[in-house]
Amino acid sequence: MWRQVLKLSASPRVLLRSVLALDDSPHAIALGAAIGVFVGLTPSVGIQTIIILALVFLTRRFFYFNVTAAMLLTYISNPLTMVPLYYFWYRLGTWFVPGNATVDQFEAILNFEGLAGWWQATCSLAVQVGTPMLIGSLLTAPIGALIAYPLTRFLVRWFRRTGSDDSADQGSSGTIDGRVDEAHEGNVGDHAEPENSSPAADTTDTNRAATHSASFVASP
Repeated sequence: MWRQVLKLSASPRVLLRSVLALDDSPHAIALGAAIGVFVGLTPSVGIQTIIILALVFLTRRFFYFNVTAAMLLTYISNPLTMVPLYYFWYRLGTWFVPGNATVDQFEAILNFEGLAGWWQATCSLAVQVGTPMLIGSLLTAPIGALIAYPLTRFLVRWFRRTGSDDSADQGSSGTIDGRVDEAHEGNVGDHAEPENSSPAADTTDTNRAATHSASFVASP
C-alpha cells in the first residue's frame, strides 16, 4: 500500500495520467478529483480511504462521483508531504488561535511506524497542535476542491480530444499511403508490355503478306 502511495506521490505525471485515463464522464471524474483533493488537504493521512468510502455510502442517493479519482487525489498528502502540509496548516491556523510549535516538533511527531505509531502521532497532533492545524486545513481544503473540479474537467476533455485527433491522423495517413500504393501498382500495370500478340492480329498480318507476294509474282 505505502509503496503504491510513494510511487504515485514521487511521480505527479503518473498520478495525473492515471486520473485523466479513467473511463467515466468528465463531470464524475472531476467531482471525484475535487472530493479527493478536499480529503487530501485535511490532516487525515491513514484514514483517507475510509473517509472516501464513507462519503460514497452517504452520498450515493444524492450524486455520483468517480471513487478511483477521489482515491488517487488523496495522495497529495502522503508520507512525503505530511510535514510541510501539516505545518503550513498549523501556521495558517495560528492567525486565529495562538500556537508556538516548530517544524522540528512536527517532524518528531510525524516520524512514526506502523498502526500503533500512527495512532500515537494522531493523538499527539490533536492535543498539541490540533485546533490551529484543523482550522488551517479547513481553510485550504475548499479552495483546493474548487480549483480541482474545473481544472480536472478541462484536462479530461483535452486529454480525450488529443487522443481522438491522434487516432484520426494515424487513420488518415494509412488511407493516403494505401491509395498511393494502389496508384503506383496501377501505373506499373499500364506500362507493362504484353508477353504474346493477339492471335487475330497475327492472322491479319499473314494475310497481308500473302496478298503482297501474289501481286508481286503476277506483275510483268
